[in-house]
Amino acid sequence: MLTTIAAGSLAVAGCTDRGSTDSAGAGDIARVDVDGTELVVEYDSETSATGLAVIAPSGEAFADRQLTPGASQETIPIGTAYPPGTYTVQLIEEESVVAAVEHSLRPEIVIQDLKLARNHPEEMYEGAADFTITSEVIVTIENIGTGPEKLTGLHFDGEIPRPTPDDLEESGIAAVNQPVTYTEPVINPGDIINVYSITFPFAPGGDVVSCTPEGTDGRFTVILIGNVAGELTEREYNVTYQGQDLTDCQISVKRAES
Repeated sequence: MLTTIAAGSLAVAGCTDRGSTDSAGAGDIARVDVDGTELVVEYDSETSATGLAVIAPSGEAFADRQLTPGASQETIPIGTAYPPGTYTVQLIEEESVVAAVEHSLRPEIVIQDLKLARNHPEEMYEGAADFTITSEVIVTIENIGTGPEKLTGLHFDGEIPRPTPDDLEESGIAAVNQPVTYTEPVINPGDIINVYSITFPFAPGGDVVSCTPEGTDGRFTVILIGNVAGELTEREYNVTYQGQDLTDCQISVKRAES
């Protein structure tokens, strides 16, 4: 196993800007980038270095590799349980660091859009039942950060027919290929995906809200939770219920002003 060495007075290239997964090189390191759930390091095939080390934000070793002579690339699995922050990629020759680059691994999830499936049935996944379309929500999310994230929770709270139970043990996200089960999707940097609720937040019934002919206004919150960053984001929406009752109700939602 390689011995991890502090960079000391060695110049270290800066980490990525927000939203970019690519770090410029330094010395024999040509480029550091994220590809899905892997860190890709490109380096000079003629480097004198014999090893590569990745140092976590805590200063502890995250990964190390012996370099293959003549090779120019190493791939390091990141997974979806890494500590977010600034990592340092080092090329090592014997007891010296010959090149080092800092690279940010930090997911940043934002909600780009939210639609009630009842108002957009054509955008639901194939095979969704009528009650599912009436009750569920389509959420479009984007990872504008620099690291992958596994979504472990989609929760709804506030003035809706069925807020997410506090004791929910699953993700609340539907597996579209098996819509009666939960899933924990991975969203890589730069990806935009749709996720579908499976907790029936707008199912008819309940006594939290009422639907009236003149219209009833309310507000609810959508919360996303991730395995890497914990509570990722929450966004508030205004909602109006208009009709005779929740069984026959026109529901409209609009993003609340910040």
